[in-house]
Amino acid sequence: MASDTVYFNAHSSTTLPSGRTYSHVHIVPTGNKPYILFLHGFPGTSYLWRHQIAHFSARGYGIVVPDLLGYRGSDKPAELEAYRLKKMAEDVISLLETLGVGSCFAVAHDWGSFLLSRIANYYPDRFLAFTWLAIAYSPPGGRFSVDEINADSEEKLGYPFFGYWEFFNDPKTVDLVDRNVESFLTLQFASDPEQVKTSFCPYGAARAWVTAGKTSPLPPFITPAEFKTHSSFFSPSHGGSFGPPLNWYKAMLANINLADDAAIPLRNRHVTKPALFIGCAHDYVAVPRLQEAGMRPWAADLRVKVLDSAHWVQLQRREEVNRALRKFFDEVEG
Repeated sequence: MASDTVYFNAHSSTTLPSGRTYSHVHIVPTGNKPYILFLHGFPGTSYLWRHQIAHFSARGYGIVVPDLLGYRGSDKPAELEAYRLKKMAEDVISLLETLGVGSCFAVAHDWGSFLLSRIANYYPDRFLAFTWLAIAYSPPGGRFSVDEINADSEEKLGYPFFGYWEFFNDPKTVDLVDRNVESFLTLQFASDPEQVKTSFCPYGAARAWVTAGKTSPLPPFITPAEFKTHSSFFSPSHGGSFGPPLNWYKAMLANINLADDAAIPLRNRHVTKPALFIGCAHDYVAVPRLQEAGMRPWAADLRVKVLDSAHWVQLQRREEVNRALRKFFDEVEG
């Protein structure tokens, strides 16, 4: 069955005991297979996992894929406080419990990787194993400084990793990107991964791109129909907006996680369950060798696989990702 068909047939929503509502994909397992939790990043929704949903549900795994806070049919609070990683971790666990999901695997990408890092800190015994795609496990730390990160990457690699965060933090940006959805998303899904170093990461580059309404050819791993579907989730004409998703960036820049991170015990900062990191050889923001180096001291049972891919590895290298996940799950299940 086609990935889109499986995805849309299984998409619904659930209101948690807290009153928070999350839209999500939910497929019950068959036989003795466990559930897999998938967490997406920016600018995505649960739709980014459509190929994994179809692949693993066909093999009997249960599936839970939420549209994270601020996305698609999930709640879209305006206050940054709602986007604390601890609060969103609590929501994800509450969703699993409400759906009757026991111990399960967890897989995350991009911003979902940051959220999964805190889920691993707060609820390590809730999961069989963890997988991070593109962005590796991130331990609780001190004050987040985007300026320090940018200065360091400019010195070492010649461009600022997070120069675009300045654009994302500007209150005027939401209106601009909402009026130029296609331009903004083709910049994210550019067919040439090198473009991120020239048209996205440098200060002012993303703003200039979207202001001019530029577009980039789609990569071969996204069809025009899939791009149209993905765009509709953010298009104001379909009730969407990039405003709530951008609150994830604004919350990080505001350092709203400092107190929560400081309270995490040292023993919980280490990932003791089996872990897999799948890096992307052509990701020029989440450089795999740097991601791996940052994760290794914190994960005792770590496997690393770097694929010939840009950032959207679950799309571009879907079969290789699915094989790597299957192999990992089989090892963990024994």
